[in-house]
Amino acid sequence: MSDGKLTDELSKRTSIFGLRLWVVIGICVGGYGIVYYGVLGDNTKVAVKNLLNNRGQAEREFKVEVEAIGRVRHKNLVRLLGYCVEGAHRMLVYEYVNNGNLEQWLHGDVGPCSPLTWDIRMNIILGTAKGLTYLHEGLEPKVVHRDIKSSNILLDRQWNAKVSDFGLAKLIGSERSYITTRVMGTFGYVAPEYASTGMLNERSDVYSFGILIMEIITGRNPVDYSRPPGEVNLVDWLKTMVSNRNAEGVLDPKLPEKPSSRALKRTLLVALRCVDPNAQKRPKMGHVVHMLEADDFPFRDDRRSGREHGRPHHDGMKERVAQKHITEPGDSS
Repeated sequence: MSDGKLTDELSKRTSIFGLRLWVVIGICVGGYGIVYYGVLGDNTKVAVKNLLNNRGQAEREFKVEVEAIGRVRHKNLVRLLGYCVEGAHRMLVYEYVNNGNLEQWLHGDVGPCSPLTWDIRMNIILGTAKGLTYLHEGLEPKVVHRDIKSSNILLDRQWNAKVSDFGLAKLIGSERSYITTRVMGTFGYVAPEYASTGMLNERSDVYSFGILIMEIITGRNPVDYSRPPGEVNLVDWLKTMVSNRNAEGVLDPKLPEKPSSRALKRTLLVALRCVDPNAQKRPKMGHVVHMLEADDFPFRDDRRSGREHGRPHHDGMKERVAQKHITEPGDSS
């Protein structure tokens, strides 16, 4: 993708900032701009991100976004169709995903029974994991998203997940980390080492993904000050519940049916490993996909797999206790 033929073609068909033939309705306001719904002359439905702050960092982020996702082709990643630069104006044109975002379905007014069944939630988790795996392991330089959260997971009518909003994306070469004095991302999802030191690599996304899994399972926000003191922080509350052998107690009360004990334990263990305070002990996203798809995980000796991925199983006390209670023999139906 380039600032050439594709951009010229868009210029012939639209009407914002000199681009003709948009039917435009504002659908979302984010930290970097307004997202519009549009229809091209050939009836192609698109989402248009109009950046509000086009100076300094925001403009650089725009160029990063174009460079990063212009070459992305994956069913679980929102596709960038084109972009437009005219004076100070910066716009990105994406495929339109027609079923809202995950945050709306988890936390919006959906009634007492959520349409998000356990199977649908697992499909969303797995699809998101596969999209991130492609960003981290299928591209060179790899792409670190930096803002994985429920509002950035778009859903189609079949409940397939598409990771969106690469406005904060960072390109990083193999086996490298990036240090920044300007920490990006969303409170509650940001990895602790990134927040405290500015050290960024793909393990930062893994942490955010672990938070996302917990949010999907529980229906709770990562941080919710309306809850009692022991329940404000989702990670701490979930670890306490699991350590107290009450894994079922973390399930979203709006779930129409409960999952099997095996499925719940597998997903919780994956989430706990992703949010390990030690970034080096977090699994890579490719291994996360493997764990989510393995029917016998964690009901087998997984220590060999842990050694292969350089992750000795001696986490912090809370993590160790929580994981122990998940993997102990019990109901695996």
